Amino acid sequence: MASSDLITIFSLLIGILGLVATLVGTYLSYISFVNPIKRFNKYLKNPENWEKFIGIESHLYYYRHKKYPNFQLVIDWDRSIVENFREDWINDALYPDKTNSASYYVRLEANGMLLDKEVFVSLDGHRWFVPVPRIEMSKTKSDERTFYYDARQIQLAKIVGKYHFDDKDIYDFAKMQSKPIAIRE
Repeated sequence: MASSDLITIFSLLIGILGLVATLVGTYLSYISFVNPIKRFNKYLKNPENWEKFIGIESHLYYYRHKKYPNFQLVIDWDRSIVENFREDWINDALYPDKTNSASYYVRLEANGMLLDKEVFVSLDGHRWFVPVPRIEMSKTKSDERTFYYDARQIQLAKIVGKYHFDDKDIYDFAKMQSKPIAIRE
């Protein structure tokens, strides 16, 4: 084997190694710099990929992605938005404890940075924890409002939601309210 053949083989190996390194580097830069909200929304689609993490402070609940733990859902129970929360859609007959309801933010964080937040409500002495539905005003009647859950609210409810009866979920909750809550996935 001539030295020129050895140089050719060595050059070919270095070229292939360089191509592999370029592809790996491109992938790593892609997953690092793509819009974190888009990545977050992608990760929310699989609720089984999230786990509850017990931190040091008992008033903070963390739900983190199992594969990418820098993506977290955070609930601060010491910072309610509205105490004694009440809206038209709530079915009062289902919730005996009407004085212990409050709304809270579920914060979507990546690397400790707040990306977005969603309002959830704790009902019946924290036996239920569900998203506050979005409101759409009727185009025909000026005072008529319709309530609905969008896809992200449902995905979040599947991860952090709490239902008094374990056999219930966000779909059952939406059906049981005094004003129907539509599901828009």
